[in-house]
Amino acid sequence: MNTIEGIFTQLSIWAFIAIGIALIFLTFSLIAAIWKWVLAFRYRRYNKQKVAVNMTGRQVAEKMLEGLGLTDVKVEQIGWFRSMIFGNSYSPRKKTIRLRKNIYNTASLTAVALAAQKVAIAQRHHEGDKKIGARATFMAMGYFAPFAVLPLIVIGFLLDYVIWQQLNIFSFVFAAVALLYYLSSFIVVILNIKIEKRACKTAVEYMQKINLLTEEEIEDAKHLYKTYLTDYWLQFISELLYIIWTVLKFVARILERNKK
Repeated sequence: MNTIEGIFTQLSIWAFIAIGIALIFLTFSLIAAIWKWVLAFRYRRYNKQKVAVNMTGRQVAEKMLEGLGLTDVKVEQIGWFRSMIFGNSYSPRKKTIRLRKNIYNTASLTAVALAAQKVAIAQRHHEGDKKIGARATFMAMGYFAPFAVLPLIVIGFLLDYVIWQQLNIFSFVFAAVALLYYLSSFIVVILNIKIEKRACKTAVEYMQKINLLTEEEIEDAKHLYKTYLTDYWLQFISELLYIIWTVLKFVARILERNKK
């Protein structure tokens, strides 16, 4: 009797903790969603702000690549579909800087700042930074992981009920696979913070060195970079809380199963 009561108490504690983590997760998810709007607002605002140098994103990227001696790196404009998947990015496999149309052909603060930052990433890759390649490896899984977690868990439940008419091994196996798959997106977020933060700092230093932007424009570029980095940190916290919440749900299910 005491054993059963102990298991029930332990289960209640874990369930209470899981609910608390879930509420914190939802709160941070809401904050992250709001910050996405802040990021979009600043992106558009600075993309309407013309720069004194009057150079487009493509011209800035090509000028910086030439100055750094990265003649094997290309700059290309991407269409709306690839823009949704990749965004403004650098591909280490193809050694190509991909820019959206409104960055590639626009002479704005956003265009200059983002183009310079992608060049900084290309430079780090050229210098042998292995994190650039690692991020690219996990990127594809990271994009689609959030959409794969729920289907995998549902498949596990369905198999259990079809074969055993109750929760059994498939639920836990598929849930574990879903969690491991989701970890890929978490790894991408961690790598993004490290890579993007270093690239932002390098981009600012190089833009100052070649007098690409005025002092006021440099401060605005820093402001834009900080907005992006804050977005990455919010993603990191949300991903971490989700993983903790998922693990706690596993523990609660195991305890519940033992209680039965």
